[in-house]
Amino acid sequence: MTRRGTLAYYLAAWVIGCFVVSLLQWIGEALAGEIHTASILLTTYFFSLAFGAVAILLFALLLRRSMRLLGTHALWMWFLSGAILSLLEIFALIRAQSALLSIRSGEFGEIFFAAVLDAADVLAGHNFWQAPVDGAITAVVLCLVDRAFARPNEAAEPKQSPA
Repeated sequence: MTRRGTLAYYLAAWVIGCFVVSLLQWIGEALAGEIHTASILLTTYFFSLAFGAVAILLFALLLRRSMRLLGTHALWMWFLSGAILSLLEIFALIRAQSALLSIRSGEFGEIFFAAVLDAADVLAGHNFWQAPVDGAITAVVLCLVDRAFARPNEAAEPKQSPA
């Protein structure tokens, strides 16, 4: 699992992506005139790690698959793809959340779906601008992690002589 950097890639997605979301939310609230201390940022980060894990790991999976299909480690491609993909994912999660919560599936189901889809709920409304910014920043970091673990072209390696 770590030979191609999978563990490092998804751990970086989770840690960096959730921190960027928390930081952007903290900055957005500060620009709106609310005074926040660093403890509010850390509390927001803690909750984003818990409730944003599914969304950010899904984003990282889709981003990695799409960039592998394109076969590129160009930062600008990852940057643009991350911004677009995160915007599309948030739209999809908001739709899924409203559809799943309209189907009453019992108390456990409501709590489960609310916890899984809470990341989209936080970014809906006035915080919607954060989705493409977070996706772009996270995608650049993930590009660097993926590039660090990328195998060189195996055809370029010299063949070993059996003798």
